[in-house]
Amino acid sequence: MNANNSHGHQGQNKKPKANWYPPWAPRFWNGMSAGSYLQLLKDNRFRVHPARYPMMVLVGGCSVINSSLNRLQRVLYSAKIGATRIEQPPVFIIGHWRSGTTLMHELISLDERFAFPSNFEAFVPQHFLLTRHVMYPLVNLLMPPKRPMDAMTMNASSPQEDDFALCSYGAPTPYRRIAFPNNRGDDHLQLAPDRTDEKQAQSDDQILKESLTHFYKSLTLRYGGRQLVLKSPPHTARIERLTQWFPGAKFVHVSRHPHKLVSSTMRLWRLLDEIQGFQLARYDDQWLKNYVFQCQSLMYDSYFRHRDALPENQLAEIRFEDLVQSPTDTLQRVYQQLELGDFDPARPAVEKYFADRKGHRTNPVELDAELLAEIDSRWRPYAEAFGYL
Repeated sequence: MNANNSHGHQGQNKKPKANWYPPWAPRFWNGMSAGSYLQLLKDNRFRVHPARYPMMVLVGGCSVINSSLNRLQRVLYSAKIGATRIEQPPVFIIGHWRSGTTLMHELISLDERFAFPSNFEAFVPQHFLLTRHVMYPLVNLLMPPKRPMDAMTMNASSPQEDDFALCSYGAPTPYRRIAFPNNRGDDHLQLAPDRTDEKQAQSDDQILKESLTHFYKSLTLRYGGRQLVLKSPPHTARIERLTQWFPGAKFVHVSRHPHKLVSSTMRLWRLLDEIQGFQLARYDDQWLKNYVFQCQSLMYDSYFRHRDALPENQLAEIRFEDLVQSPTDTLQRVYQQLELGDFDPARPAVEKYFADRKGHRTNPVELDAELLAEIDSRWRPYAEAFGYL
């Protein structure tokens, strides 16, 4: 960790360099139905930058196809999905963005006793049961081999977070902001369950519950009733609702030192806005830093209010640093605490995972003294809660 005043706030005004993400690769919005896509454009007054017109047209064409496939899947599968029961409580991997939730998700997903949403299923959640044999090879061909933010390998079968499925459903999620990053919407307020507009909050929650339930039932049907392991940072703010909607739900919270999280999350949003946005992002680092701080505050105000209500066998809290240093010991503790079964059958796959990625390095982080002091002040409750002070 370097603290050097000459760098400004994590190299202000420097555009982060992404791994190449081709224009034809899947976007969060490619799985939308025509109605949901039109609503997204209307909500943002069709303020699409001319440079993104090709993307707008491509997503629009996909949305028409999705609508037809959605209707056909409903005809063929709606009864089966409706009759499916989620017998085993889902396991949710939660924590702030860039804290190591993806790593934890991938590690538990190595255990063949669990099922997880793949990139393909998260991008087309409303018709993957119908189209998986035909469209999966195409999506796999179109996807780049590495994630743009950290060079981790990926393909159509890699584990993916279910908030991307919510984008395709047109459901409430903070990620809708990414579509129009200059419009400064209030989608991030989804991280605050106790919002001021109670009627709108109730409507959003109903849509969210219906979308997640449909997706989880579809996955349960697809994978023969295996226990689902799911991951999404916004779930950190939803633990109260998720335990109500999915009784017995289990949570693995991953924390990481705040000095690592802030700059890395700022970089994440810049890259996603560049890749996924219908606009060319025009905000400055000051706005982006404050946005990261606000989201963290909303997310953890909710999390800290509700975490103590969960029994020990429903919530395990781990630190990213411990997971990387002692992966098998950390995972074994999680399995034992959450009563997920014997860890030993999964141990060889976890050991191989780390052996194959021995040379992987995280992006360097450089922060100036002013930003470090602000992080220490505004993230103090987080740092105290997870042992970083």
